[in-house]
Amino acid sequence: MRRFLFLVILISIVFIYGCAKSLIKISFEPDEKQHLMFGGNPERSFYYPIEISDSLIEIWDQDVYGSFGNSSVVVKDSMVFTSDLGGRIFCFDIYSGKQIGILRSKGSVFSAPLIKNYNLIYALVIDNENKTELIIYDIYRGNELFNIEIKGRVVSEMILESDNIILCTENGEVQKITIFAKEIWNTKIKSKIYSNPALANDKILLADIDGNFIALDYQSGKIIYKNKIAAPVFSGITVKEDKAFFADNNGVVYCVDISTGKVIWHYDTGDKIKSNPALDDNNLVIGNLKGNLYSINQNDGSLNWKAKLGGLIQSTPLITKNKIVVVNLNKSFSLVNKSDGSISKTIELDGRGKLSPVLYNNILLIGYDDGKLAAYEFVN
Repeated sequence: MRRFLFLVILISIVFIYGCAKSLIKISFEPDEKQHLMFGGNPERSFYYPIEISDSLIEIWDQDVYGSFGNSSVVVKDSMVFTSDLGGRIFCFDIYSGKQIGILRSKGSVFSAPLIKNYNLIYALVIDNENKTELIIYDIYRGNELFNIEIKGRVVSEMILESDNIILCTENGEVQKITIFAKEIWNTKIKSKIYSNPALANDKILLADIDGNFIALDYQSGKIIYKNKIAAPVFSGITVKEDKAFFADNNGVVYCVDISTGKVIWHYDTGDKIKSNPALDDNNLVIGNLKGNLYSINQNDGSLNWKAKLGGLIQSTPLITKNKIVVVNLNKSFSLVNKSDGSISKTIELDGRGKLSPVLYNNILLIGYDDGKLAAYEFVN
């Protein structure tokens, strides 16, 4: 117990103030067991192959002060990292809620941080300027390693693959940069990008504001195809095997063949969609700004069920074997039965639900306005 308290205090000092070198080596579990980016991996997975109960208790909540975007927390070992629109990165202990540290910057952080070993990576959009600082911070030593100036605002989620970072700027540039601050390539799409990209089969997949579905070669950055198939896209790409799924601003959900960029099927929900689709083994789950939640068959696009939850659903749902967790702008989140869309439980919040929920070691992490992060534990 004393060793654990000493470790927490030491990390707090390092993370908040920085020093030449930590006196001990911080012990982390292997990265592959963690939730190190939005969606957990480059394909964007929001599925947890476990069953959860209807019973849950709040174990802690913490102030983050700034508002949240439509992003998520990331988790490494027992540490939860979250960004806010006030330019801060917070770190909390996942079990106690104790604040371990905070990084303060002038600007806004729209996307979830990335974690690679002891490197914390985040995109700080500078206020009133068309530029972003890509910051790579050493958690072990407590100091900034690199500050890379990016022309344009990074307002969508980033990808971490091996030692490489993939990011998109609002003005239509896609960049591949190593964690050692070396730019590998920069490709200009020539249209604005607000969608969250994904990576699969050595292809970076994204959609632009003109409704083009685009694939870039991961190694070279060359455009493989750019197919006009949708209305403006503000949602994200989610990938499973050889198919990509996303939705446009008219509320149409698309399934696309990754190899050709051609539409396999589409389904019209009738209202705007801002989130990534969530996938389990057979189904796609997505909500729209009318407050409706849809379960759609992944293979043929047929409707399984539609649930009228009300409010506005802007964040990506979380799927388990038996339940779906849906955060709503109407100051609540709900547990929905996956089989038929019926609501099994709704938890009221003190503010608008914002962050896409993350489940880690039986703890559900929920972010809501104004700057509140809460943790709930499922109980039998």
